Amino acid sequence: MTSDIRKPPAAYTSERIRAVSDLPGPKGIPILGNAWQIDPSKARRQFEQWGAQHGTPFRLKLGPKQVVVWDSHHVAQQLMRDRPERFRRGGRISEVLDQMRIGGLFAAEGAAWLPQRRMVMQALNGTHFPAFFPVMRTIALRLHRRLARLSDEDQVVDLLEELTGFTVDTVCALAFGSDPDTMEQGPDRIQQHLKKIFPMFMKRLLAPLPYWNWFKLPQDRALDAALDEVHGFVRGLIDHARQEILANPAHPATNLLQSMLMAQSHASAEGGDARSLSDDAIAANVLTLLLAGEDTTAHSLAWSIPRLCADTALQEELAVQASTLMGQDVVCADYGLLKHFDLFEAVVTESQRLQPVVGMLSFTPTSTTVLDGVELTPDCIAYFITGPAMVDASNFHDPLRFDPRRWLERREGIAHEPRAFVQFGAGPRVCPGRHLASVQMRLVLTTLLRNFRIELACAPDAIEEINAFTVMPSQMPVRLRPRR
Repeated sequence: MTSDIRKPPAAYTSERIRAVSDLPGPKGIPILGNAWQIDPSKARRQFEQWGAQHGTPFRLKLGPKQVVVWDSHHVAQQLMRDRPERFRRGGRISEVLDQMRIGGLFAAEGAAWLPQRRMVMQALNGTHFPAFFPVMRTIALRLHRRLARLSDEDQVVDLLEELTGFTVDTVCALAFGSDPDTMEQGPDRIQQHLKKIFPMFMKRLLAPLPYWNWFKLPQDRALDAALDEVHGFVRGLIDHARQEILANPAHPATNLLQSMLMAQSHASAEGGDARSLSDDAIAANVLTLLLAGEDTTAHSLAWSIPRLCADTALQEELAVQASTLMGQDVVCADYGLLKHFDLFEAVVTESQRLQPVVGMLSFTPTSTTVLDGVELTPDCIAYFITGPAMVDASNFHDPLRFDPRRWLERREGIAHEPRAFVQFGAGPRVCPGRHLASVQMRLVLTTLLRNFRIELACAPDAIEEINAFTVMPSQMPVRLRPRR
């Protein structure tokens, strides 16, 4: 699981402007290009290996599409800073998400972006979280009870599954005001349908041609059925939330869906863009929050577990800090107390640096432009692979060492470049859900380490990467030893 990526080369600085065809890259075949070589479930590592072999930027062809791949965080910062004027979401991301009706703010471009951004930022404003915290704590208590029971039975626990259950229940409760209790009841029907969406998204994103526009394979028909079920479910929730608001117009929002509907109503009264804040846009944003929030947070937490299992001294230090501040509480009882648990979040941040859950970002120029000495046309895709910059010694001191304190302590003369860490994006499109992720990470890790010693129940190299929009572990089996 230790990264073996070489130090990325210096950015191309020649004054000569190169065409995409001038760049090195792996040899492809007619029509398909390099698409036949790419396994969507392992795409991040394949791109990094090609970068190590050919240097960056290098070129690929995905069917008719020209692709240029970078690993310099300076290029990534420019790409994100220049959205939406010079660049937009890359390739067919927006097309695929819009076809699935789950694009929302993530895929919005141009005039549609700003009103949706305001609506989502208002719904995810940190001032709402003290009111949301009791719900999150109730679900964390449920997680503790379940893990305590499995620990008493001396069972091997797939912690990835338990963490996913926690994030699903939390995001559903906050987004819809409906707690599905997947930890105890098992995945409900809607959750089973949601699991089909992101793997198909990755397959369609990297497919050489959008074949599903002309004919449907069984997997495409299964996806369509799943999307119909999910969207019907969300429409019912929207109607219910609107009725609750009409019945109690002076009552503050109790979930994110109500917050979005109130923002919609306010924007309509002010003469805002009705299409950008339509029920379709709200449904897409709620689903994006559910899908992305569940995956990103659960997978980030899961990848931190092997690092903690390999550092028992750090586990003990965190346990002492949690028990000192929390006293007899098995789950943090005070929202304000979470601000004292910076080291817990730093553990997850450092784990993301070494094992990114967002492996690649993609962009398309809005017009012919030059990026890092390469001329890109609007039919090109610019990919940024996030891993190499985060293990580059010029960005982070002793880059392969797991050192959470590097995020908390300013060390003069020691390399630490936070701009190379882009797991939540940057610029005007920085992730609006990062504060929610922070609260969940602190709440879950304090619950785990306050109450259990964690031991990995498999060899670290038995845990494989799976690219399903985010980079998730194939498994995370552990044994939990109670702290008495």
